[in-house]
Amino acid sequence: MEFIVRQLAWRPDTILVRYDCACGCKPNVEYLRGSDSVEHEHCCCGNLHFVGKDARHHLDAYLAGRSQQHLDDDLGGYRVSEVTVDAPWGEAVPVAYALPAVARKH
Repeated sequence: MEFIVRQLAWRPDTILVRYDCACGCKPNVEYLRGSDSVEHEHCCCGNLHFVGKDARHHLDAYLAGRSQQHLDDDLGGYRVSEVTVDAPWGEAVPVAYALPAVARKH
């Protein structure tokens, strides 16, 4: 998955981390410079990404909760990965993402 990082012109201390999904969506998450908060977006096809400190921990907890509720049984499990993206101010921002074995139809 290739993430696109854009600095918001009206809030230069904030970046938008997004990707162009194969289903046609453009899921995006905002990240505030130096923030301890973690935000996420879940695409209609099942892809999701978390951005911020401890992103992987938050993603794992989110998926565990969904699993307990059987919300993603149709997806055949997830492949989870981690990367960092570079903010324009030099900070390496953690990103954790999960791709389902079988994507939902858009």
